[in-house]
Amino acid sequence: MFYDRLKIACKNAHTTVTATLKAIGVGTANGTYWKNGSAPSSDIVVKLAEFLGVSTDYLLLGKKDTKIEITPDAVELISAYNSVDMLGKAMIKERALTLAERAAEERAAEQRKKTVQSAAPAADEQPNPEDDEQEQSDHCVIPYYDYPASAGTGLFLDETIAEDLTVKATPEALTADFAIPIDGDSMEKDFTSGDIVLVKSCPNIPEGQIGIFVLDGDVYIKEYGGDCLISHNSEYKPIMLKDYGLSICLGHVLGKAKAIKKDRSRRK
Repeated sequence: MFYDRLKIACKNAHTTVTATLKAIGVGTANGTYWKNGSAPSSDIVVKLAEFLGVSTDYLLLGKKDTKIEITPDAVELISAYNSVDMLGKAMIKERALTLAERAAEERAAEQRKKTVQSAAPAADEQPNPEDDEQEQSDHCVIPYYDYPASAGTGLFLDETIAEDLTVKATPEALTADFAIPIDGDSMEKDFTSGDIVLVKSCPNIPEGQIGIFVLDGDVYIKEYGGDCLISHNSEYKPIMLKDYGLSICLGHVLGKAKAIKKDRSRRK
């Protein structure tokens, strides 16, 4: 299990899970979720691996680090890197890190999928309604921020005001970093007021994708149009980004959450 490997890596690095999470700026409550079988997002796995000096493959799959072989292709890339100026080096490094993070994310998603499949009951097993509270293998818990997109203050991503939301463990839910409710009809028919959407944290999304954005303190769910944010309801005009002093992308909308229950106690 991920948590067991993380604990071993922390011990080998002469630290603890709690101390490690604090050091990389991740809420310590996450350790409890991982201990109960959940797995972190890919960006957190990368941070943990870098801090503890282990590979992401070890944390996710338990594969031991192996000696890195310098292939002819790698030599060619190093030669190209050394031949360009500082700006070129920065561009090459940024692209390489982006590809590495994408690969780590794909491995993490595959591992989560395998975890859900292995926890699914056999076809000939009949579920017992009385065991619903005890059997949670098809559920997962994610942070829920009760500040509706398109009507919020932009401050809801403070971990201290997050609630625990138990949702159906779909592939989207297992990949998401948080969930928020939707207020308004600007994205109908895809999303309606009252829907809870699953969001993967990221600083930018491709054009044509739907994301959560903060514009001068207000939170919106919109399609990214390059120089504007687009509503799917034709009654709403595009929002031009140049008209705002501060525009931030909080994440990519993966889909709707199938909520089961919320824990109204705030996270500490």
